[in-house]
Amino acid sequence: MMNNSIMVVLAVCCLMFAMPQRAKAIDPVTMAILAPVALKVAEAAKPFVIRSVVGTGKGLFKIGKDVFEILYLPYGLGEITLGLPFNKGRKGLVHIVRGGVIAPAKLLVHIIILPVYMTGARINI
Repeated sequence: MMNNSIMVVLAVCCLMFAMPQRAKAIDPVTMAILAPVALKVAEAAKPFVIRSVVGTGKGLFKIGKDVFEILYLPYGLGEITLGLPFNKGRKGLVHIVRGGVIAPAKLLVHIIILPVYMTGARINI
């Protein structure tokens, strides 16, 4: 059983997203007049867009690296269980901490900071 207010909110959301959007055409004369202005704006924005793309790529690379570092957790568990007789327990424990605590924390920080990377700012974390 749902409250009436929740049902009203759901109905409004459904209607809001179900309404078809109408396309508004721009006549060709207006497009021809605005094309040179758009080209000048694009040229002025080009260095900022390139810096943003490079920063985003670096941020995504760091996130991918952190995702793979999480795989140290099962590696460390394997080292502790199978490598304990061969004196690999300490290394396994280090890999468990690195993959189970440090890598997810770094991943979270890099995901939170990704919008800052998208601006092109240089941050070393």
